[in-house]
Amino acid sequence: MRPLFYGLIFIFLVAASTASFGSDRPQNWHADKQAPSNIPKLPPVVTTFDIYVGGLHFLTADILFEEQKDSYLTRMHAHTAGYLYKILKWDGNVSSTGRIKGDHLEPIVYSNLDTWQDKPKVTKLMFDKKGDIQAEFNPPNTDKNREPVTDEQKRGALDPVTALLQMLANVAVNQTCTGTVPVFDGKRRFDLVGEDHGLELVDDKDYGTYKGPARNCSVDFTMVAGEWKDREKNRFWERENGEQGRAAFHIWLASVASDLPALPVRLESTSVFGDIVAHLSSWHYATSDELKP
Repeated sequence: MRPLFYGLIFIFLVAASTASFGSDRPQNWHADKQAPSNIPKLPPVVTTFDIYVGGLHFLTADILFEEQKDSYLTRMHAHTAGYLYKILKWDGNVSSTGRIKGDHLEPIVYSNLDTWQDKPKVTKLMFDKKGDIQAEFNPPNTDKNREPVTDEQKRGALDPVTALLQMLANVAVNQTCTGTVPVFDGKRRFDLVGEDHGLELVDDKDYGTYKGPARNCSVDFTMVAGEWKDREKNRFWERENGEQGRAAFHIWLASVASDLPALPVRLESTSVFGDIVAHLSSWHYATSDELKP
């Protein structure tokens, strides 16, 4: 059950990130160190998303984003929703910090504290300026029968949270979600391939706080390395018909205020556990207490 909770948040974070790269952006996208930031400035904001699986309100996630001069900080807390928390107690606390360089973000430290029934697991990723990534696990990683991820395969990849933040920046700059982004979560290295389908109306029959035009993006997953060799451990990365591979996500992006960039307002996909739907249920400008470490 624990992998399902983490998997839902993991997919929720990284699925939106395909909006981060324009179709003409090369894979080696690191900008010159002196490149000025052309990412629109925005105030600290907190967004809340409700995530449903098979029609059941399964998870709630609160995400804080704060932008400073040439750096960013984000923190997310997710947990089992409502009464489920009493019987399936799970909390996820994820954070990422990094630099703003030109029109992209470069992660420095990513941390994921995953607590199932009061038993915590920590994954920490540390990024150097060359794009190399070092992973640490507490307790130590004991996974067996998993494909290895080489240093070369990891180099230049983004963590899941920075990938989401990059979407906020590049949709505002490039006005497209077509392209490919490399992601590394500590164990898996994969590419997200996005396609822009233009604007579409999010109407009154959809749940969520936003109604109106939104950019419709589709997202496909291409595994590079780190997959389980044991099929039984791989069910979240299995399509609803039993075939291997993560089903595509459909994401709608829109700005909810004039001083904010486009945000994910709705996400949809399928899985062997049922349809997955996430929507923006609320947002507000961050308070001083919420900005405290």
